[in-house]
Amino acid sequence: MNEQIILNPISDLIKTCVNKTVVKFKIAVPFINSLAKKIINENNTENIQDKRLITRFDEQNINTFDLPTLEYLLDCGFKVCYNNNIHLKLYITDSNTFVTSSNLTYGGFENNIELTVNVDSQNFENCEQIFENLWSESQTNEITKDLINRNREKYEVLKKREKFEKLKVIEVKENFNVGELNIQLLIDKIFNSKEDHSWVLERTYEANKKRNEFKEIVKTQKFDTTLYYSPKGHPKRYDNLYHNFVYGVESKLAGTGLREAQFKDSFEHRDFKKVIDFLIPESIGLEPWNLNDNKNLFNFCNGLFDFTIPQYSEAIPIRLASYFYPDYFLPIFKLNHLKKVCDALGIEAEAKTKGEKLYAYNLFLRDKMKDIPFDNYIKSGMIYQLLYSVELYKRIHMGEDFESIKNSYKKIWIKNYLDKAKLILQSINAIEKHSLQ
Repeated sequence: MNEQIILNPISDLIKTCVNKTVVKFKIAVPFINSLAKKIINENNTENIQDKRLITRFDEQNINTFDLPTLEYLLDCGFKVCYNNNIHLKLYITDSNTFVTSSNLTYGGFENNIELTVNVDSQNFENCEQIFENLWSESQTNEITKDLINRNREKYEVLKKREKFEKLKVIEVKENFNVGELNIQLLIDKIFNSKEDHSWVLERTYEANKKRNEFKEIVKTQKFDTTLYYSPKGHPKRYDNLYHNFVYGVESKLAGTGLREAQFKDSFEHRDFKKVIDFLIPESIGLEPWNLNDNKNLFNFCNGLFDFTIPQYSEAIPIRLASYFYPDYFLPIFKLNHLKKVCDALGIEAEAKTKGEKLYAYNLFLRDKMKDIPFDNYIKSGMIYQLLYSVELYKRIHMGEDFESIKNSYKKIWIKNYLDKAKLILQSINAIEKHSLQ
C-alpha cells in the first residue's frame, strides 16, 4: 500500500478501518473525549482479538481524564494503560496504520486543521514495535474501573471547570457620571478617614486564625458534614461553620442575615461535598485555584453558583467564597448590594449571570481599593459608606431634605451611614450646608 496524506475530517475513514479489522486495534494518544464513541462500539470491536489503548491519565487535565470515555472503552473490552509522557498519535488496525497529529477528540478528528499519514506497508512493523515498546513501559499503569471510581470526584470538578473554560471573560471598565460630584475626592475622604478600626482588626485576627485552621482541616481530612452544620444537641453544635457564621467571630464581622434552616438545607445536602470539592480542590488532590489569574477567577465565579441545592442560591455561595478566599471577595453577600455600589462608582460591564456579576463587581471594587492598607472586612464598611454618600448626594440634588431621606430607611445601620455621609459631603463642599439641615 502506498503512503497517503489526509486532512480532516477522518472520523469516517478510521471507523471504516475499525469495522474491517478482526485481529488488532491499537491506539497510542494523549488526549481522548467522547468522540471515541463515534468511532468505537461493541458491535465493531467485539470480535477484535487485541484491543489496547495507551493514553495519559493526568488528573489536572480533563482531556486526559475523561472518565466516562475511559469507562466506555473498558466496557468495549479494551485494555487501557497510561503514560503521561506520550505525545505521539498512533492508530493501528489490521490493514492500516495512521501516524497523525490528531488526538481522539472532536477537535482532533473533525474540527481542527490536522494532518494524518496512512503509512505504507513497509512501516507497519516499525509503528507496531513503537507501540509495543510503549506498552511494555506502561503496562504497570493500568486503568481499571476501580481507579476510575477512586477519581470520580476529581473528574466532576474538572468537568465543571471545563464548562466555563470557553466563555469569554467579560471586560470591566469605569464610566462614572454623578453630576458634579468629585467622586475621587469623596473616595479619598472615605478611604483616608481617621476612623478607629481596632475592634475590627482584633476580630479579624481571630477570624483569620480560625479560618486557616478550618481550611487546613478541609484540605487534609475526609469530608464531614458536621464540620459545616450540626443540629441542636449534637456534640459539635457550637464548633462548625454554621455556628461561626451566625454566632461566632464571623457574624460579628459580616452577618449574612440568613436563618438556620437555610444553612441546614445547603450544608446537609448530599451534593454539598461537591461544592467543597470545587471550592477547595486541594481537598481531593487537585491543584488549588489561582485567583490572581482573571480567567481562573472568572471560571471560579461562574462555577460557584452551578449547583442545584435548596437555599444555595446567592448569599451562601458568596459567603463561602469570601470565607475561603477573603482577599478576592468582599463580605457583601447580596449581588444587588454590590451592584448598587459599583453603579454608584460607574462600573461598565456586560455582566448577566450571577457568576459574571460576582466576578465584575469584586474585580472592579478590588481595583478601586487596591491602595487601602486594610482587609476586605474594613473595606466593605467603606464601600457601604461610599454607596450611601452617593445616594444622599443624588437625593439632595433632587430636592429632598436630609431628615426625609434618613427616615425613608428602616435599618439603623443605614441611618448611621447617612449621618456620616452628611458630614463627609459637607467637608468636601459637595452640598451646601443648609441642604443638610
